[in-house]
Amino acid sequence: MKTKDTPKHEFREIVYDSCKAVGLDDLPSRLISILQSEKEEISLGELAEITGYSLSNLSTTIKWMEDRQMVKKFKKPKSRKIYVEMDQDITSFFIELQKKLYHQSLKPPLKKLPEIIQKYGNNEKFVDELKIIKDYYNQTIFMDEETTKFIKALENR
Repeated sequence: MKTKDTPKHEFREIVYDSCKAVGLDDLPSRLISILQSEKEEISLGELAEITGYSLSNLSTTIKWMEDRQMVKKFKKPKSRKIYVEMDQDITSFFIELQKKLYHQSLKPPLKKLPEIIQKYGNNEKFVDELKIIKDYYNQTIFMDEETTKFIKALENR
């Protein structure tokens, strides 16, 4: 039996593809797919073996993921190995991703577009341009409201 012919491998590929679809890079997506498929923590060495990435590359990526509360890194008593684990509650992970997308894609336009509209609002020369901007702003307000409701609904599950 090939290692690719297992439920774990197929599950990892689905999780990997999902992570890539929401914009994560290759290595974080690969690490999440592995950590989601394991019952217990996994050592950095085992992750290097599974992924083919160097310990240095893994350490850097895991530090980045740890800073974003995506994973936890720790040592066991009387061991020099570094272990990594991830909360397997995918809903919590998805909520954090949604919040990140919300703050990066909706908050800046909500803040900056009214400033542009006000700055050029009294100038007849920009009527057509401002119509486009106002329409975009109104859509952004709608997305802000709906995204906020969606995140709250997920948090209250």
